[in-house]
Amino acid sequence: MEHSPVSAADLHHQVLPFWRAFREECAEAPAVVTLDFHTDTLSGLRRGLLAPPPDGWKEPELVADAVTRLHHDEHFDWALRSGILSSATIIALSPQQGPCGHSGIQVRRPAIPEVDFFLNDPERARCTADALTGDALLKPLVKEVLDWRKPWILDVDCDFFLTAGALNFPDDSCMAELIRRASRITLSRESDWVRVLRLPGETITGESLAVSLSKRCFSLKKRDGVLL
Repeated sequence: MEHSPVSAADLHHQVLPFWRAFREECAEAPAVVTLDFHTDTLSGLRRGLLAPPPDGWKEPELVADAVTRLHHDEHFDWALRSGILSSATIIALSPQQGPCGHSGIQVRRPAIPEVDFFLNDPERARCTADALTGDALLKPLVKEVLDWRKPWILDVDCDFFLTAGALNFPDDSCMAELIRRASRITLSRESDWVRVLRLPGETITGESLAVSLSKRCFSLKKRDGVLL
């Protein structure tokens, strides 16, 4: 059975069922590489949730129940505990606060100023925000990913995009290569966060970003003959 290589959800933790479905197709748990404003390090053992069994990914009902109670990107920790994922590499704009909920989570941050720079001086920050998907900032963080031969997911929280300019990455860029090489791609609209974090004067929304990114992903994969 063929599956679309790109799936979108309203909230970030709602991509968990897409990850579980891909896990069913894989001999081993896939890795995930995420682009997000936030660091996604919180424990999934909150809100009354117990630790899932290591093979909890085999139970769709267990995953569906977890989605109803997870929030604030706690699904990374839960996905690792349940065997959905083998590792999670988070490319985050925010600095890491405190330890990761799971040892399989690793946070990497681009060589950019502190978050206050974007919030308090948005016009000076615009060039940096436009360049977040550029090779100079992104490639040093994902060099080894481009050589992976194991199954992996590219996961994008749309609040990573603070400007429409960040969508304008060339077809020969690192970002485009990540899209081509990813086994699956998940997008989360996170419309409230996009509205809060986008720079003044920007009209991007979670929906517009998800639509634009989906079209770009399909175009790149189809053009290279890797549409799964």
